[in-house]
Amino acid sequence: MTVRCLAMEWGPAGVRVNALSPGPICGTPGMAKLAASPEREQAMKARLPLRRYGDLEDITNAALFLVSDLSRYVTGTVLDCDGGMRLGDASADALSPLPAH
Repeated sequence: MTVRCLAMEWGPAGVRVNALSPGPICGTPGMAKLAASPEREQAMKARLPLRRYGDLEDITNAALFLVSDLSRYVTGTVLDCDGGMRLGDASADALSPLPAH
């Protein structure tokens, strides 16, 4: 079942259902395999809008938000905690000044 289906089923009982979708997190076994060299790590970070991997504290803070009263009216949501990875390849720097003509 999806998060939204569960939120619909359990909402009337006062249960909120949300999920957390982490992106690349430094210091994890998955990132050690995906970015096995400094060159690969730099290439992966260059594609992320925030230009860095997340860390365990980023995931913890997102989870704490979802279980706190700060999100008491949030249900059926998947929170992407991925530095913008799901947005696509951000390696082109949109904030660079345009060349003079």
